[in-house]
Amino acid sequence: MGQTPPPAAPPGGRKPSPSHPPQSEEYGDYNDFEQDATNVNQIPQPGMPMPAPRTSAPQMFPQPSPQLSHISGPPTPQQMMQPLVPMQPQPGPPMAQVSGVIAQPTPYVSRSRIYAFVVDETGMPIELGSGRFAKAYLGEERWVESKTTLRRPVAIKCLQRGVTGEDQMRFQMEKEILERVQGHPNIVELLASGEGDSAGFIPPSVREKVENDFMILELLDMSLEERLKGARQKRRRDDLLAVPLRERIFRVLEYIIPVATAVEFSHLVRDTCHRDIKPANILVKLPDPNLRGAQMKIKLADFNVGKVADPDLDVSMTRFQSVPGTLYFQSPEQETNTFELLVNTTQGSPEVEFFEDFYIDIFENDTFSLFNRNELYSIAAADRTRKKLLLNRPFAEGSEINVRGRVVKSVGRPADIYSLGAVFYYLISGAYANPKNLFDAFRKFVEYERRDENNSIAAYVEHEYRTIQNLRAPKQDGQGANELAPEDRFFSYKHYLDGNGELIDPAIMMIIAKAMIRNKPDSYCLSYDLRTTGISAMVHDLLSLYVAFGIDPSARIAYSNEGYTAPRKSGAMRRAFDKLFKK
Repeated sequence: MGQTPPPAAPPGGRKPSPSHPPQSEEYGDYNDFEQDATNVNQIPQPGMPMPAPRTSAPQMFPQPSPQLSHISGPPTPQQMMQPLVPMQPQPGPPMAQVSGVIAQPTPYVSRSRIYAFVVDETGMPIELGSGRFAKAYLGEERWVESKTTLRRPVAIKCLQRGVTGEDQMRFQMEKEILERVQGHPNIVELLASGEGDSAGFIPPSVREKVENDFMILELLDMSLEERLKGARQKRRRDDLLAVPLRERIFRVLEYIIPVATAVEFSHLVRDTCHRDIKPANILVKLPDPNLRGAQMKIKLADFNVGKVADPDLDVSMTRFQSVPGTLYFQSPEQETNTFELLVNTTQGSPEVEFFEDFYIDIFENDTFSLFNRNELYSIAAADRTRKKLLLNRPFAEGSEINVRGRVVKSVGRPADIYSLGAVFYYLISGAYANPKNLFDAFRKFVEYERRDENNSIAAYVEHEYRTIQNLRAPKQDGQGANELAPEDRFFSYKHYLDGNGELIDPAIMMIIAKAMIRNKPDSYCLSYDLRTTGISAMVHDLLSLYVAFGIDPSARIAYSNEGYTAPRKSGAMRRAFDKLFKK
């Protein structure tokens, strides 16, 4: 009657032992952890005593300062001051007891951080910026278990009220995509995100403007566009045209190489595309002018139109409408992402007949559908001579004659490479030139399809600069202009000049052309190759520019932090003053 029945054997016949705790609620965490293959290096081995978890008494969190709004989430300081109630011992393996607190044996450790808006003396939060569907405010992060009450400023990005359902979905996708690409030093760090965690989190003064749907990001100084234009708090802007071309190259490389390495990481490691690379989406943390070793930090941000290559989950904006982007820096497949065709379809046939001419290339990975139909078909090829589209699978719907079809261009890794080339061209011109004008000048060569030695970017750029040298060559007295070929009589090379009228170096223009001109033998990628690894070749060529201009890439820190000034040696009077009045 008084004996306790022995515990039942778990499935599989294994009996409980000190190294294998019984299957009970008290040890649910441990059992889940034991079956977690990703943490096998932390699982206690059979026969070894289980290490006692380290616990400590809760730390007193300081009272919120007047500059902080209501903080929610973890226990409040008043709750922390409640007396601790000792836990009743439970049967099973021994548990650690420190300062009267009995802790369950679990391999997990939890540490809390809390966040709040920083408000001014009137109770208004400090706005950092505003976009199409979100606003960013200054916030503060506190470590609850920190012995020093560590605090640091953060940016709180909130969804605006009244935005469309598409923009709401874009905000949610930005959270997911940004989580996927975490782990690179040149991608903005996502500290936390949530949706309606606490009704008091949003300050009352802005509850009519933003939703309780937020992302908490690391705080940087400004965007690259603001850095170049000097729009943020009237700070000194980086005037690229005020420095010689050689020094400008090194400054531009300090901006573009971190972004290129971030894109390489997102492409090849996280299998994710950004699809909206532009100076406004590149964030800058300026170096401390008092520290000679301080470096400028460049971070890629705003993945709200990104795309994840996940076969089980479509995380992209393509399903809504044409892929958004910024006109000056977006790829051709983004600029004209969707177009219509008059077609005939036959049920069971993979061929679609069209009747209208179009001047946009159709490649594999593009999609075809009929209007007001949900069925999507991936395109395998397009035959303009026969006016046929070849689908990857037979047309499953009923046959149709003279109906409107829709072709949607695929937008992926090649679009990021194009945008990087466009941003590089914009920067090297001194934030002066329009990349679309350069691509328009490239268009005739892009449409050149003959398979010969001239159908390469290297040959094209060499011919262009050779023609420019003939036009710029000095003329002797009495000598007319050099004789030009008929196709060169109306040649213009304005797009090869920077804002000061200087000719951009051919080695730099070669990298720009290989990024913006696709589908050539020496291009970085094909416009339809969604699995391209050409970004690595572009990063290699960008780093090679340091060597081409006589600089060791490992010494490029010497060309950053140009605002540093060596501190002056203090005199006896200054040292006495500091000793008396400085803490």
